[in-house]
Amino acid sequence: MNVRDIVAPNPGPFTLDGTRTYLIGESIVLDPGPAIDSHVRAILQAMPQLRTILITHRHGDHAPAAVPLWQATGARIVAPPGVLGNDEGVADGDVVEGIEVIATPGHTREHVCYLTPDGDLFTGDTILGFGTTTIFPPDGHMGDYLRSLQKLRAREPRRIFPAHGPTRDDAVALIDEYIAHRLDRERQVLAALAAGATTPAAMRVHIYPDVDVRLHQAAEIQITAHLIKLEEERRVANDDGVYRLM
Repeated sequence: MNVRDIVAPNPGPFTLDGTRTYLIGESIVLDPGPAIDSHVRAILQAMPQLRTILITHRHGDHAPAAVPLWQATGARIVAPPGVLGNDEGVADGDVVEGIEVIATPGHTREHVCYLTPDGDLFTGDTILGFGTTTIFPPDGHMGDYLRSLQKLRAREPRRIFPAHGPTRDDAVALIDEYIAHRLDRERQVLAALAAGATTPAAMRVHIYPDVDVRLHQAAEIQITAHLIKLEEERRVANDDGVYRLM
């Protein structure tokens, strides 16, 4: 399938250079992005035969532009249940316009990825073009996220088209890097606990010693996501926010 992209004008620390809206063939838009007028106009101009809008998850930098696109074209909106009020809910294993839906909870509960028969994997926020994605509990779940990465790895995709950052031709290697990174971070959390740190803030000093002060809270939330997973696995105990090894 021919794939093009339009980058939305919404750069930021979590969106990188902006949300990438993918134009697949002549009739499919994937992750239409934020409802910014200039972005919507650019999509409509590039896709005069728009018929189907695919969405990976509900976040405001991915889904809202689906509404004005639908209003302008009547295109059907396909998304995980509950993302928008007028969407067609999809589930793991569904096939839409020849593209397979793969449930990938972790970044959010409802997140899905889309895989073409050619091995092109559209990952939304599950995998980015560079850097790592954020897991913010309780909607985000680290255990689910790792299982989703392993599920995608088993499919052996050829290319990754992320919602943020460049296309990656090293799909399997990139997924392996993502899994290794999360498992390494988990080991760092366990090491910080073994060294006597008992709170996410104290662990952050061990794990992210040089991180910008503006990112301290985000770093601590990522640590908390790992701690929740470890607690569920009965490897860590939580006593009112004070953690210890079991």
